[in-house]
Amino acid sequence: MTFKNLILVILCISFSGCFSAPIAYITNQGSNTVSVVDIKKKKIRQEISVGNGPVGIAISLKQSYAYISNANDSSVSVLDLQRNEVIKTIKLNGTPVGITKSTNEDYIFVSDWFNSEIYVIETKSLVVIKKMTVGKSPSGIICDTKGKYLFISNRDENTVEIYNQSDLNLVNKIKVGMHPYGVFVNKDLLFVVNVLDDSISIVNTSSFASETIKVGDHPYGVVSDLNNHFAFVTNTQDDNISVIDLKSKKEVKKIKVGGNPEGIDINEQNNMLITSNWRSDSISIIDLEKQEYLYEIKTGKQSRSFGQFIKID
Repeated sequence: MTFKNLILVILCISFSGCFSAPIAYITNQGSNTVSVVDIKKKKIRQEISVGNGPVGIAISLKQSYAYISNANDSSVSVLDLQRNEVIKTIKLNGTPVGITKSTNEDYIFVSDWFNSEIYVIETKSLVVIKKMTVGKSPSGIICDTKGKYLFISNRDENTVEIYNQSDLNLVNKIKVGMHPYGVFVNKDLLFVVNVLDDSISIVNTSSFASETIKVGDHPYGVVSDLNNHFAFVTNTQDDNISVIDLKSKKEVKKIKVGGNPEGIDINEQNNMLITSNWRSDSISIIDLEKQEYLYEIKTGKQSRSFGQFIKID
């Protein structure tokens, strides 16, 4: 092999790594499983049994684990992504729903719906090291990429709480719309879905100023693109996604997807949005650039995937 050909081979390998296949880990509340879905091949690789009533998911690339909140049996399943098997079940005392990782991936935060608490799990030992009392019915939960804040939506008091990640002290509590649920943060914007108001609140994480934009019926999850040009919101009762132009602060398009879309995640590397559809037991794939529906893949029963669920394989 000549030196020139060797360089070409190395470049091909490098570029193929840049366009690796996205894998979606979909929690199925009705079948107590996680579907491991190969998006490009449009098929389920594996169906993995987890706890009872899996809802939320957080993927830690540092440990190559996925953490699954099981709402119906008060536990978190730890899924090894190399072997695609559960290696531990962490027992809790409440109703875990939202789940996310700290920015440095040293901790997992789990919202306890009924006890209004947050569990802090150390990822090295896989044990609960702390519980903290928060607002009423904590739901969505996420950390920013800077390692500064932890954000929690409290459904039954219509607030978002902001905590320092470093010491878990409360920084601010902000009133939002009715029944805030899904949350997403990108750069200096926090997006909060208000289920009963059919809206999203957008909070500036520097000034803590907020504004509200109307979306579809009973929204659930939200993401934005890398540069915050658009936000995308799942509307569970409309079976579609609202596309929000963040410059004009208006809904500019609706994209039809599967029945009762709940979870949503974004993968700009492969130019796609993915929704998990509770009623149609499926995920929908959307072309991110064209903002058009592409295809649907069947999953387990009552798919939710509340959190960030895409991993690049």
